[in-house]
Amino acid sequence: MRIRELEEIKIPIVEIFNSISGEGISAGEVVTFLRVAGCNLRCGYCDTTYSYQGSDDEYQWLTFQEILERLSRYNCNKVICTGGEPLETTKVKRYLPLYLLKQGYEVRIESNGSCPIYSQEELREFAITEEINRLDYTLDIKVPSSKMSDHNIFAENFINLISGDELKFVVGNDKDLNYAKEVIDEYRDILAKGDVIINFSPVFETIKAETIVEFLKENNSYFVDNNLQTRLSLQLHKFIWDPEAKGV
Repeated sequence: MRIRELEEIKIPIVEIFNSISGEGISAGEVVTFLRVAGCNLRCGYCDTTYSYQGSDDEYQWLTFQEILERLSRYNCNKVICTGGEPLETTKVKRYLPLYLLKQGYEVRIESNGSCPIYSQEELREFAITEEINRLDYTLDIKVPSSKMSDHNIFAENFINLISGDELKFVVGNDKDLNYAKEVIDEYRDILAKGDVIINFSPVFETIKAETIVEFLKENNSYFVDNNLQTRLSLQLHKFIWDPEAKGV
């Protein structure tokens, strides 16, 4: 599908707002969030169910050009495309981040880890070269307590991650932590070579952050010896504002 054709199609948008990034590599930076509607997964701990449970008339139906106009109001060059799931295949929304990239934005995609990241063919289709590729990924790897771990894509995605990209394990118990360690162990060489940051985040009010810290301490020698970059990542926005607040 050509860019000109994409510009004329309206897609459902949940919200667009300017705030600080709450977690991961970009935590604390001022960014503009672009939350698209619809998700192919149903995680047990999802805190943005409103991104897929709303009816069509509850969402904003906008063209790519209209989205661009909304973003320009914030005078902020950094955009986080989240959802829902931005990278659902066969959906027009999949190409929104590439469109924004072409318009000069720095784009980070928060994906649930079950969809393929962009292929070289897709990048070429949008004429995305290394010189203008300001695109980063945050892949949320699903652990057992999410009840969606069977949907993870590992090797296909991991092999294409580079410095600036990150994984996120949202964990709720020891089983989740052990699962994460197993995934990391299996793909440690790929993750180390790609200089990928590995974040551990607690399911809010389910597991103590101290438990994750102890896990990181206990396994620190292993991570260091394998050139793996691991860290605790808390959701800052849930400490600054009401945990149920939207648009912050």
